This record gives sequence, structure tokens and C-alpha cells, in this order.
Amino acid sequence: MHAGQAGRTRRRLVALALTVPLLAACTSEGEPEPGPPTEAAPARLTLGTYGLPEAEVTALQTEVERLNEDTTTRSVELTTSDTTLREAVTAGEALPDLFFASNEDLAWLEAGDVIEPVDRAMVERNVDFGDDFSYDGVQAFTVNGRLTCMPFGMDPQVVVYNPDLVDFEAMDAEGLPTPSNGRWDLDRLRAAAEFASDPEAGTKGLYVAPTLDQIAPFVLSGGGSVFAEGEPPTSTALSDEAAVDALTRTLEVLRDPLITLTPDELAQADALEWFTSGRLGMMLAPRSLVPELRGVEGLDFDVIFPPTLDDRATVGTATGICMSAASEHQEAAADTIVGLSSPEVVSAVAEAGYSVPALLEVAASDAFLQPDQLPEDAGVWPNNLRWTYFLPAVQDRAALDEAVAPYLDALLNDAIVNSESIAATTANLDEAARLALGGEAEED
Repeated sequence: MHAGQAGRTRRRLVALALTVPLLAACTSEGEPEPGPPTEAAPARLTLGTYGLPEAEVTALQTEVERLNEDTTTRSVELTTSDTTLREAVTAGEALPDLFFASNEDLAWLEAGDVIEPVDRAMVERNVDFGDDFSYDGVQAFTVNGRLTCMPFGMDPQVVVYNPDLVDFEAMDAEGLPTPSNGRWDLDRLRAAAEFASDPEAGTKGLYVAPTLDQIAPFVLSGGGSVFAEGEPPTSTALSDEAAVDALTRTLEVLRDPLITLTPDELAQADALEWFTSGRLGMMLAPRSLVPELRGVEGLDFDVIFPPTLDDRATVGTATGICMSAASEHQEAAADTIVGLSSPEVVSAVAEAGYSVPALLEVAASDAFLQPDQLPEDAGVWPNNLRWTYFLPAVQDRAALDEAVAPYLDALLNDAIVNSESIAATTANLDEAARLALGGEAEED
């Protein structure tokens, strides 16, 4: 409900309260006095999930049932779908009153004018999303200065490594450069990849996929930008000087066929299969991969923040709770968001292991850190949230990824290149991105 509507409702209630005594005074002496007012029926709300892992859905169901038991003003029904949010809406499904959405869907949702910003409702309910929640998580759902959805969880990328292959203690003993206080650079990354690579054992040291998300940490760390300025952006910015410089430095390591997986090796098995079979030392991966890695019998793994070129950086995606603009129960929906953002609910979902809580007190708690489970250094995620960036939302990310894929593949896998050829390839990449994001072809 908008603030103006709420004000008018309050004025109508006051007028009604003043009218009741007058009506009672006009009642005949023989007529019974009116009974107490009938209690309003609870607002019935739907909360939708799309493609969430089963463990998170199960935790949410339990918490929704608990929240329902704690109130008489609203009743929430959790609905689940194995499809994506876009697929469901495209198929004609109506949006629930509340639903979980990725920040990558934000531009598309905003373009459709189907979500109601939540910032004012949260301020009215004394939710301190400025201090209690990850700043970058909040920014991921901020459009034109308005908080469109309440941040709930984040999925940042880090370097996942196998300590049996990347043995930092053994490297230290040999006088090789290793990370210091969880920080390292490209030279240390190369040293670790070389240490883990053994042609006789059939192991490789490193893999970074040719995707925007996987090269972004290196570009950002080197002072470049992945996207051009603008909201939403109209192109990538990988041909800018800083980005080209960062890529030139990074590709010297990522393209080395002696330490990184080659296309022929990836044709035999993908990077995840290489890693889970104990044949790959390191890969860039999101937090959401952790439960799957935990399920591999005998696999030891740990995590470390991506190497630094100039400044620390990684990227990730975020999940938020959004409110449908068409909901007939927006006040009750806002109250439900407050309940879903509580430490109890966030902790229960965090224990599933798939995401980093946006609520900072839970991100620093054992509910997320889970010291009795791998990875040992789970604090890498909450300790580095301020260096976690969320790429700006574009209306059709799938189309963008498809358009730039050939150029990213060329950067990672074509013949040895120098900064000039990298600049030429990224210029073509930026133009392909511009067209994919709705730009017009340039005339000759």
C-alpha cells in the first residue's frame, strides 16, 4: 500500500471510530447493543521460488510454517517451480505476492514494471538495510536510488582448490611463492598452478572459463570495467585501456597450456569432473557449488579469494525477495519480508550451504561458516564481501553471453596474442555486446 493510501485509510478508521458512539446513542432502548467487531480474516499471500535447491526450499517451507503460526494477520503459502522466473512468467504464470529473484533479472523485471520497491516499507518497519545487510548486496537491488527487492543471499566466486595438489606448505618448504594472509598475485597463482601440474600423473593446475563472470574478477582487480557506464549499460567495456592491460597480464597465466586445461582436455571431461576426480588443482567457482563438492566422497577442498592484480575483487550474483506490484496485500507482504529477513529464517536457509547470507550477523555465524564441514576457510566469503561486485543487470543476459562467447573463447584459447590483438578482439567483443543489448549496427 502506498503512503498516501495508508494515510487515507487511517483517516477513514478515525472517522469510523468517531461515528460508532453516535450510532450507539441513536439505538432504541429495547434493541441489543452491537457486539465486538469481527476480527478481519488473515491476508493470504503467496511466496514463490524458482529453481532454488531443494534443501533451501525445505528450509524455507519450515520457516514459513513457523512464521504463519506466529501471526493471525497473514497466511503465507510457499510455491516452488523448477523453471526460472523468466520461463514461468513467459509461460503465462502470474507473479506471486512475493518471490525470490536474482539481481540478473532486475532489469527485466523493472522494464516490465511488475515489482513494487520495498525501501519505504522497510524503513517504516525499522529494518536497517543500510548497516545490517551487505552494502554490495543492497546495491545489487538498487535502481535509481530505490531498493527494489530485499537482499537475501549472495553467490560470490572464489578460487576453489584441492590441497592435495595445491599444497601451500610443501611449496613454502621448497621456497616457492605462496599466499600471505589469504592474499596473492598472478605470480603466486602461476607458481601454484605449476606445482599442481604433473604430466605423468595427468593433473593440471588451473581453469578459468571463457565467460564474462569468470574473467570479471581479473578485469576489475586490474582497474578495468566489465560494462560501460549507464543504467542499464549499453555495452561491455573490455576494450578500454585499463581492461586490456588487466587482460594482457592475466592471460599470460590463464592461456598457458602447460598449467591450464586445454579445449582438447575439456572435450574429455568438463572442469568440474577434472576437479572432483582429483586431477585439477584450482578453478574459479561460486559458493553454490559447495554442497555438490561436499557430496564427493574423499574429495578435500578449500577456498581462497581470487588473486590481486592491483585491488582485490570478485563478482557474484545475489538473490532478493521482491514484491509484486499487483499484490492486493502489500502491507502484509512487507510484514512478511521483515519476517523472512530475520536471523532465524536466514540462518536456516544458510545452513543448506548454497549461498552467503546478505544479513551480516548470520554471515559471520556458525550457521553459515559451518566449522565442522568443508571448506576450512569459509570465512573467505564474509571477510571479503566488500570486494564482491555484482555486474549490472541487463535485460537479456543470455543473449549477451551468446554474443560475446566467440570473442572470449578467442582470448582464452586462440594462438598466443599480445596487447594489440587483445585490444582488437575486445573491440569486436564490445561491439557484439552493444548490438546484443539493443544497439543498432554502425553504418560503413
